[in-house]
Amino acid sequence: MRLTATADLALRIVAAALVAVGGIVHLKLWSDGYRDIDKIGPSFLLNGLASLGVAVALVVWRHWVPVLAALAVVDGTLLAFGLSRTSRGIFDFVELGWNPSPEAAVALVVELAAVVVLCVLLVFGRDEVTRRG
Repeated sequence: MRLTATADLALRIVAAALVAVGGIVHLKLWSDGYRDIDKIGPSFLLNGLASLGVAVALVVWRHWVPVLAALAVVDGTLLAFGLSRTSRGIFDFVELGWNPSPEAAVALVVELAAVVVLCVLLVFGRDEVTRRG
């Protein structure tokens, strides 16, 4: 079963919006002072820029490659989120609970939702490049 072209585009737009919101949260945190944290600052900037770039690619390039790229960014973000809340942290950076609030909760919700939508696209999406006759 494949998605119709309209449904595929709609899901790509939803996925792009979710990924972009996650990127915007990271850029906001970077701007709010995370840029001054060794190793974490550049990671937040890179995450924000990569998220926005992948969000654009999801809509303009109807292929499975940007879907996988978006999954890589989102899954990496979720992994870093989880690691940052362990006793060892990530790059010696530790966050506690839902701090910073509300950014941590917003990022977690949109990243998890993005995983779901991106997986649907990967399994059921239309790959316009390979499906043209």
